[in-house]
Amino acid sequence: MRKVALAILGVLLLGMAVPQAGAVSLTTTSGVSPTTIMMLTYFYYRNYNALLPEFNATYQKAVELGVDNTTLSRAMELYTNATTFMEKATEVSAGGNILASLGSYRVMILVRNAYFTLRDAYEVLTTAIQNATVANVTRS
Repeated sequence: MRKVALAILGVLLLGMAVPQAGAVSLTTTSGVSPTTIMMLTYFYYRNYNALLPEFNATYQKAVELGVDNTTLSRAMELYTNATTFMEKATEVSAGGNILASLGSYRVMILVRNAYFTLRDAYEVLTTAIQNATVANVTRS
């Protein structure tokens, strides 16, 4: 799957770099080219999938350090919202495959929201871990 994704990205970048004689410039109603939407969707998709294992490991570390339940609940709520955005993106994608719908503005918005929401959840946990670590050091 990684090779397919890299191949798609390579084709997209090649298409941007090589001007074509008589090429027609397409834009969406938002004024953003389909190529830009494809690249942004792929960017957010990759970052979301790269952040998932980091979030899971950070959540486990937060639990081990005794981070309060309010913070853990907030992080889990954001995580749940992020996964809901990705599920919706999968539902509206062609054949349930986000990579097959990279040029869809609707999919891009959902994947972007999923990534930023997961990032917020990760930041909640990392801040809580830093605070817990500082609190443990000052007690020692």
